[in-house]
Amino acid sequence: MGNTDTLDLVAAIYAATLPREDFNRMFDRLDELLFPDGDGGESGGKPDGRLDARALAHIETALGIQERLGRARTDDQMNAAILESVPNPSYLVRRSELVVAANAMALARYGRMPTMLRDLVVDPGVRRKVRDFIVSGDSRRLFAVAGHADPDSDSQTSVLVKRVDPALLKGSDEPCFLLSVVDFGFGDAAVELFRGAYGLTQAEVHVAVLLASGLRLPDIAIERRVSVDTLRTQIKVIKYKTGVRDIPALVRLLCGFSAGALAPTARPFATSPARPVSGPLKLRQQITLPDGRRLQYVEQGAHDGEPVLMFHNLPYGVELPEAAIHQAHRDRLRFIAPFRPGFGGSDMVAAASGDELLDKAATDARELLAHLGIARAVVVSHSTSAAFALRFARLFPDRVARLIGVGRAPIWRDAWAKETPQRQRFMLRMAKHVPQMLPVVAWAMVSVMDSAYAADFVAYNCKDGRADAAALQVNPEIADLISRGSVEALRNGLDGFCRECRISLLDFTEEARATPHKFHILHGREDVIVRPEHSLAFADAVPGTVVELVEGAGQLLFFSHWQYVIDAVRRQAPDHRLRAAAVTAFA
Repeated sequence: MGNTDTLDLVAAIYAATLPREDFNRMFDRLDELLFPDGDGGESGGKPDGRLDARALAHIETALGIQERLGRARTDDQMNAAILESVPNPSYLVRRSELVVAANAMALARYGRMPTMLRDLVVDPGVRRKVRDFIVSGDSRRLFAVAGHADPDSDSQTSVLVKRVDPALLKGSDEPCFLLSVVDFGFGDAAVELFRGAYGLTQAEVHVAVLLASGLRLPDIAIERRVSVDTLRTQIKVIKYKTGVRDIPALVRLLCGFSAGALAPTARPFATSPARPVSGPLKLRQQITLPDGRRLQYVEQGAHDGEPVLMFHNLPYGVELPEAAIHQAHRDRLRFIAPFRPGFGGSDMVAAASGDELLDKAATDARELLAHLGIARAVVVSHSTSAAFALRFARLFPDRVARLIGVGRAPIWRDAWAKETPQRQRFMLRMAKHVPQMLPVVAWAMVSVMDSAYAADFVAYNCKDGRADAAALQVNPEIADLISRGSVEALRNGLDGFCRECRISLLDFTEEARATPHKFHILHGREDVIVRPEHSLAFADAVPGTVVELVEGAGQLLFFSHWQYVIDAVRRQAPDHRLRAAAVTAFA
């Protein structure tokens, strides 16, 4: 690379640190400078886009600029980011007892913004316990207080308090705590009736109430001052006495029992679990893994439906379209989508890449299913996550009911890069030849996604596919799911994205042949980003694979033709006639 080219590349690198209206020209200029021959090395030779020492040094400087820009969010934005995914009325409280923020649910429920802790927690006994915890500064656990913040209320409520990670509050040195109010609408009388109806002991009904409050087993064990093993034994006894199969069913039974007990026209108490709460589920949750890392996940669909473990695309794809969530609820399907390491609220695995990262993500997903009391699930991959779903199926085959891939098979061949549209080809070439540039370009991409140009950016990246362009025109929700999902997934850094880009360039056909579960792949017939030939080549290499080509769909099949995904999940077994039909129709 000559001196003039290096200077031009340096200028383009710094331009990528500034979100701008002409984002398309910025990306195209980087593509031209990094891969001037238009080949990128796919023919077997070295790419022309080699970086000299000066360019590499400027990349590091650009990354530093981007990092500082990323930290420049206002306090209000950071507070909103912390509160946005909490499914209960919640507040941020400083150690000085100043209440600094509340989420929309809290304001809608209680109609006021308290100034101090004494205004928020009126009951002096509850307030004293909360104050003692805040003063202690214990950041290792979730603190729960049974009892209502308002002494005039008879409903059963837990006040949950957790210290906010200091890394999320770079603008202040004062410790901050998240305080949530979980109100289930049943009082002491209903709890006592529940205990008597099912023959529970006082200890067992207390455990049931704490489970209903959303506490994890380690936190309940601390609250009850017993071991986790003792707690597990108690829960088994509770499930046996109440006739439920898992903890979510126990929570529904307790809430449903209370609703019947409080209703003025209540019928005699049932001895079987109540029906689930009406309405579709869409919740963001978080667990702590055995190694101390956090794992965030999203549940969508039916509370007690058939479990579906869904691996998200790179970087978006955790959320289903709104209509799909309602259909999943009607069809009794429960989609569970964990953020992989480094995405969303899930902590990164230090220095993990390749096989180690695949293994870790699979193990995390297994831990999540175990936490939820789920023995087996239908496993669905969205595009680039196919390798992660495959690794899960290979390591934990007994946990897999069926294996479904949407939009892509876990296969890659370098020759395919030539036929890939320009913008996607640019990202592939960087991942393979100049990975140092990936974080710079990815940051610029997320910046555009988090701006008024988000929809235009998504549309430009899909402009080469007629089906995808039409889908974006018909349904603006698709661009919102992609842009908002990308910003959320990458809000804590780009390491996960950059590591997974390199995984997407690997071929997993050998592993797929050795895995007992075979993919049923849904692929858009008009997909020009990942062409149908790729999935058909995978099927040729892996006997037992089923490929279903979806008419009128492109790469956005997951969003534009979500009905096919729901239908594939609902089938008891894949239709192996689809493979032959797909090949014939494609030919």
